[in-house]
Amino acid sequence: MIRAAITLKLSHFEETGAVIAAPTTSIPEAPDSGRNWDYRYCWLRDSLFVVHALNALGATKTMEGYLNYIMNIAAASQNGYLQPVFGITQSDRLDESTVETLAGYRNMGPVRVGNDAYKQIQNDGYGSVILACAQIFFDSQLTRTGDIALFQRLEVLGERAAEYWSEPDAGLWELRNRKEVHTYSSVMCWAACDRLAKIATRLDLTDRAHYLVAHGRKNPW
Repeated sequence: MIRAAITLKLSHFEETGAVIAAPTTSIPEAPDSGRNWDYRYCWLRDSLFVVHALNALGATKTMEGYLNYIMNIAAASQNGYLQPVFGITQSDRLDESTVETLAGYRNMGPVRVGNDAYKQIQNDGYGSVILACAQIFFDSQLTRTGDIALFQRLEVLGERAAEYWSEPDAGLWELRNRKEVHTYSSVMCWAACDRLAKIATRLDLTDRAHYLVAHGRKNPW
């Protein structure tokens, strides 16, 4: 547990608050499989788990930095759309290429830089981001408290989740050749509306809470 906590801390980029998935690229998922991906980026689907882990460790300063990174991404989203993964400086283009001059781990290439997963549709990200940011509204340990302005930025993401909960996507498995309706994505979209309703109730925004609950009921999950 201590080693895992140290690894999580080492994956944190203090300047922006970003937490990368791993400090490695192109380690094969299985020998000679070719499934060698660059994980030196920040996947939104990890946001809830990262917040919970940092909170359990009492690393509230690191957690606040990470939440600021997530909130900045949410604020910059166009019409509520969230791509699955970003760079540590919030860069949104992570074009994937192969380094032909490197043999790779134990000569099991290819060695990749970048990750084309940023182009995919992964609808679970809306729930992950909203559930992570909910910490700001309910955690008294934090120096910043969530307000109506932040709720309004998150509600745009909730509208997107309510619209796309039953749409095919790449899922958290990042299917590259097909799209399907994934239970996990659908549930996380419902969770986005449910948590926003709870936040609205806390902020005494009764009409918005009722509206979001009604959206959540459209999703059978």
